Amino acid sequence: MIFEEIENLEANCTGCAACVDACPTNAIEFVEQKGGFLHPKIKSDKCIGCGKCSSVCPLKTQKKNEQKQQLFSAIAKNEESRLSGSSGGVFGLLAKLCLEQGYYVCGAVLENLVLKHKIIDNEKDLPKMLKSKYIQSNMLGVYNEIKELLKNGNKVFFCGTPCQVSALKNSVGQELSKNLLTADIICHGVPSQKIFDLYIESLEKKHGEKVQSFDFRVKNNRYKHAHGFRYIIKNEKRERVINGIYTQSSFYNAFKKYIIFREGCYNCEYATLNRVSDITLGDFWGIEKYQKGSNTDKGVSMVITNTEKGVEYFRAIKQELDVQEYPLDYGVKLNHCLTNKTKKPELRDQVINDLSDYGYDYASKKYFSVGIKHKLYWLIPPFLRSTIRNLRG
Repeated sequence: MIFEEIENLEANCTGCAACVDACPTNAIEFVEQKGGFLHPKIKSDKCIGCGKCSSVCPLKTQKKNEQKQQLFSAIAKNEESRLSGSSGGVFGLLAKLCLEQGYYVCGAVLENLVLKHKIIDNEKDLPKMLKSKYIQSNMLGVYNEIKELLKNGNKVFFCGTPCQVSALKNSVGQELSKNLLTADIICHGVPSQKIFDLYIESLEKKHGEKVQSFDFRVKNNRYKHAHGFRYIIKNEKRERVINGIYTQSSFYNAFKKYIIFREGCYNCEYATLNRVSDITLGDFWGIEKYQKGSNTDKGVSMVITNTEKGVEYFRAIKQELDVQEYPLDYGVKLNHCLTNKTKKPELRDQVINDLSDYGYDYASKKYFSVGIKHKLYWLIPPFLRSTIRNLRG
């Protein structure tokens, strides 16, 4: 059992699924555990001990870049590009450039309320990749698809969590990586698809109608806040759009409380300034301290170039951005998850157990709701909320 070489696999597994794709005898399957988190299980009668599973595992192999890094704030000059993304619109511009240069682009797509990484080759499919989706994406089959594209001389731009980037680079190898451009996101942690499914079921029970779609990070909300959401419900006679702020969504609020992440996220070895990708993307929270007139609620990207390739491609879209360079220390100060593991909340295990034992509605009412103080806070006009946040630092 080659996986025995990996220390604390059960607790630290990232769920990247690279091992499943790498196995030549289909000896590995994903098994659902409490909370819907998927973990690998080896079928001993099929395992030939080749070691390919451990060679791609991001827990065992962590190839991090050691080149000089640069940090920037970046905002798309085109307002539509900025609003279509979660932050300042950088990923969309990078992906568009790559598609124009003949690249395939791979990113997370929430389709039929299920999050999967998909590969596209045209700009019309790009919008579905934009914005954050706070669920763990399914990567099964994607590693082999990308490897085959690279073997055939194609170029690929991949965006995902740091552990997914690491797993992909391990899977394709150093030679094929020459035609691979990678961007990782500054990650807090990931809830399971199962918990999100239970949330959607809860919404459908509440409304008595089917949920057609769900969007995180909707900026054009009446609260003028970065964490708005929107979902569409539909029956035979009508279609309705429901908008709100994250505290009004039990799942979104649970995500923001960090209490529904997979166990390995609290032990993440990729929460470090030494990144595995060519470019690191995230939110430049608190940039207002250094850049007057900035507004992170409308979206400001934090961009870190980690390799010469990353520098080249970021430079190629700079004319479409308002860019300012800052010391790397600013990134460390203003985005906690860049260099710090998410601290595991004391209640996290109890939350997952109650979700599994008593159902979503029970756990939601007990753990995911907010008090009257938060409800009143969102009644305050946006400019006053901004003033309060600035006063609190």
